[in-house]
Amino acid sequence: MTGKESDDKIKMITKLLEKGGTMLATHHECGAPMFRYQGQVICPVCDFQKKKEQEPLNPNDHKKNKISSGISDISNNSSKPALQISNIIANKIRSLTASLETETELGRIKDKMECIERGVRILRILREID
Repeated sequence: MTGKESDDKIKMITKLLEKGGTMLATHHECGAPMFRYQGQVICPVCDFQKKKEQEPLNPNDHKKNKISSGISDISNNSSKPALQISNIIANKIRSLTASLETETELGRIKDKMECIERGVRILRILREID
């Protein structure tokens, strides 16, 4: 994977976060995290590439067009760098770690530890792409 491809992928992921997409704990076969965006579960990398490579079969399918155009907007407008996203995630990890010291309920401890683990994985992905 070239540096340009990595930059493009991180821009797509970053823009989807900025537009209100929710990053999920699962990953697509391409390695990118899956997102929930406008009621759909999508891969910000592959779904954008598919849109680029081919037009929708049914141009009247407004739901697909809306998602595809949203991803296109996300990838074309890069105002926040990946560093800011990394800093936000790192701060959340610190906050969750600090809150573990006083947490006594096992369910909440497990949930927080899973969130920390996911955050660390995302940071690794972001740093590999950089």
